[in-house]
Amino acid sequence: MRGRQMAVCSREREYVQRFAEYVNRRPASLLAVHGFTDSGELSAYTKEHPVDLLLLSEEIAAELPKKKEYGTVILLSGEEYQTGPQTEYPRIYKYQSCPQILRQAMDFYAEQAAVVPGVMLRTEGMKRIAVYSPVGRTGKTGFALALGKEIAKKRRTLYLNLEEYSGFAELYPVDGGWTLSELLYFLKQGKSAFGWKLEGMIRSMGEMDYIPPLRSPVEYETVKREDWKQLLELLEKESRYEVVILDLSEAVDGWYELLDACSGIYTPVEPDETAKAKMKQYEETLKLLELEQILERTQKLELSAYDGLELLVKSEGKRWCEP
Repeated sequence: MRGRQMAVCSREREYVQRFAEYVNRRPASLLAVHGFTDSGELSAYTKEHPVDLLLLSEEIAAELPKKKEYGTVILLSGEEYQTGPQTEYPRIYKYQSCPQILRQAMDFYAEQAAVVPGVMLRTEGMKRIAVYSPVGRTGKTGFALALGKEIAKKRRTLYLNLEEYSGFAELYPVDGGWTLSELLYFLKQGKSAFGWKLEGMIRSMGEMDYIPPLRSPVEYETVKREDWKQLLELLEKESRYEVVILDLSEAVDGWYELLDACSGIYTPVEPDETAKAKMKQYEETLKLLELEQILERTQKLELSAYDGLELLVKSEGKRWCEP
């Protein structure tokens, strides 16, 4: 499959290099960025290699004739606020962080893109791993993050926190406010350019990628099981992720079905009587729903019994990285 092609053209060589390096070093990305510092280089390259999206400095824009090889054009403006007349092309502020520039460009392109049929990117299915427990305060999220980071050393891995109160906005603040909510809303609108939208949403923790989670429990009420199913299907079909980690909670509509669709399930537990009672009720519920197969794929972990997670996640990570 031909990847997504972007070009950035500015006379500021260091600016071009920094942006291209930022985008191109992301391991799970389908996007390739080619940098140019003058209109002649850009024109010569795109004659043989058309690009989908061109980020173009305003000072160079007048030198370039309109060509279909340039795809969608977005101007990079040195002015933070547009004071002049509306230009033919949309403009974004040039001197902001690389993630912000990429996110705004991807968002615009995804909204404008024509319908493009999805293409399966792998012969082997994406592995789905759930971390879920009916028992609270078990270290579930800490384990899910550690496992994801370990697997990401060998496999392209995406972490999705699907808890009511994840605390991510405080623990892992990022510039800009886009979250999984915007991606799900994009899908609800029936837009087709999922891969482009995804490119602008991704954040990274070391080698592991994640999408900032929904902001509040209220947002979960508008997301139905069909939406979650569609999201995971598109991740498998139109991304390069080999593994997705679902840090799951009961806030998700159809969370039983998501568990059932996972290759492996980790359930942190605690040894006290209350925790045992909750676990027993959960297991009995699965049996009543005739979902015993979830229990068969479940590995219980008493995380408080381990002296740190390092050895545990290395062992479990190795399991998911084997051919």
